[in-house]
Amino acid sequence: AALAAVVKAENGAALVAAGFEALGRSALPRLSLTSAIGEVHAHTLVRSLPSSVVEVLLPGVEIGDEGAMLVGTFLSSSKALTTLDLNGNKIGDSGALGLAKALEVNGSLTTLRLEDNKIGDKGALGLGKALEVN
Repeated sequence: AALAAVVKAENGAALVAAGFEALGRSALPRLSLTSAIGEVHAHTLVRSLPSSVVEVLLPGVEIGDEGAMLVGTFLSSSKALTTLDLNGNKIGDSGALGLAKALEVNGSLTTLRLEDNKIGDKGALGLGKALEVN
C-alpha cells in the first residue's frame, strides 16, 4: 500500500518523529503540520526530518526563534528542500538571522514564506543579504 505524501499531525512533533523513524526517514517528500508545537518540540521535529523532504509546511506551529534556528541548521545541509513555509511562527530577528545563515549555503530552496512573524529590520536585512549571496 502506498503511503500518503502528506502527513497532517494534530498530536505534535513526537508523532511525526515516530512516523519518520518507522519509515526509515526517507519516504515522505512533504510534511505539513498544522498544530502548535512550540519551541520545545521543534527540536524533535527538525531532528526527525528525512534528508529527502522537498516541502516543509509549518504555518502557525509557533516554533519561535529557537525553532527557526533549528530549521536553519537542517536547511544548511539539505539538498532536496525546495519549499519552506514558516508563516505565523513568532520568529523574530535572531530566528531570521539563523535562517539567513543557512540561506547563504543552501542551493535548493526556491520558496520561503515568513509572513506574519516578528521579524524586524535587523532580521530582514540579514535575510536580504543572504539572498544576494545565494
